[in-house]
Amino acid sequence: MNIIGIAFGKRFDKKWWHIDEDGYGITPSSQYFDDHPVFGGIADEEINGQFMDRVPAFYYRSGTIQTGGLAGKKGLWISPEPADGFVRHPAFMHHGAPMDQFWLGKFQGIDDNGCLGSKPGRMPFTNIDFNDMKKAAALNGDGWMLWSVYHLAAIQMLALIEHGTPDLASIVGAGYVDGDGVRQVSDELVVQAAYRGITGLWGNVWQMVQGLETNGAREWRVWDKGGRQELIDTGIAAPDNGWFHRRQRKAGADFDLGAVFLPKKTRDEQGDSGFGDYAWAWSGGEVAYHGGNWSRGADAGLFGLHVDGAASHAGSGIGGRLAKV
Repeated sequence: MNIIGIAFGKRFDKKWWHIDEDGYGITPSSQYFDDHPVFGGIADEEINGQFMDRVPAFYYRSGTIQTGGLAGKKGLWISPEPADGFVRHPAFMHHGAPMDQFWLGKFQGIDDNGCLGSKPGRMPFTNIDFNDMKKAAALNGDGWMLWSVYHLAAIQMLALIEHGTPDLASIVGAGYVDGDGVRQVSDELVVQAAYRGITGLWGNVWQMVQGLETNGAREWRVWDKGGRQELIDTGIAAPDNGWFHRRQRKAGADFDLGAVFLPKKTRDEQGDSGFGDYAWAWSGGEVAYHGGNWSRGADAGLFGLHVDGAASHAGSGIGGRLAKV
């Protein structure tokens, strides 16, 4: 049984459920995930001197559970193979062609002689604006890039399903979110915020993410789902700033928000929220930062999101992450 999913709970600190293909509750062992071709297939690889992690391709389904005791709840499933109702996740599409994998930097991005790199023992690459960060990633050669909202969403999806909760900090540790300044990417607290070897997923520095913006009407713009890297106006407004409660699942001809984790509803109090991390979204062509930095405390996490910075903005608390397709 390689299809597995999760039924969403009402709050981040309450019960969520692992489910099988039909939406029935199951209790998979840790060995199940280690043996699974997707979860267990995430592996360290060194490419051109960069420390990366290979993420195998998968298919996903997002919808409402129809049968059993969890009927009516929202569900999210992944499969390593094509299956009825499943589509290839957009992270594994590139210029219209399917890919068997992508690679993600094992560490938060560093300055590797002007290129965006992924190596331990270095400080994060900061004080560089969004467009220059994209250029620094591309300097590594063909297929190298600043990670996208789809790369991020693939990791969020797998981590959520494997751990059975959006509150990864309760499983792996809080990470470096209550500190006194930026630290090296391989610092013991920075790397604590990890999923299957991909470290520093939140905390230390915000991480720029391409493929997600807001327009002047404060509506989401996302890359098309076919991998052409074209920003699509969804016409779907971002909610008020607040604690991430429910996610968007609307779809159009060229996009599917069920593939990513964007808030549909927010809450004023963390304890009332579904995901437990904070989300900001402003109008005016703002770009996306993910995760939170060393000072964000409870705001930070795997689902923390800031879509509120101009592409020209740079700062000591904002970095990025390398990817390869």
